[in-house]
Amino acid sequence: MNRNNRKTARWQQQEKKEQRMNKTEFIKVRCTLEEKQRIKSKAESTGRKFSDYCREMLLSGEVISVPKMTDNEKEAIEVLRRTAYFFMHISNLIKVKDDAWVLITQSLSYLAREALNVSLIPNTVLRKGQLNS
Repeated sequence: MNRNNRKTARWQQQEKKEQRMNKTEFIKVRCTLEEKQRIKSKAESTGRKFSDYCREMLLSGEVISVPKMTDNEKEAIEVLRRTAYFFMHISNLIKVKDDAWVLITQSLSYLAREALNVSLIPNTVLRKGQLNS
């Protein structure tokens, strides 16, 4: 089953509904052009829309900036996801006493070796057996 086709949980749906709630009221604040530009640049640096940034600042007094993920970070998350899948698969095979877990463990070892080659030490190639410390 593809994880992307799963239904969202009720609490996630409720959270999205709250986010999509129509905002019909306006608050006007007077400021100089320089102040407006500074606020806009701060909103952009946090990765939020101008109105979302202003609303969050007024309501909570701070906005926590979460930078967008880089391609390397996205790739690392994908590697972690695949690794978790392998561990789950190995665990299930061991529970049912299936000897196929050995082959899956070797595949996991290969995946870990490739992940190290790509992300942690890109200029070095690991030799066979070097990861088995």
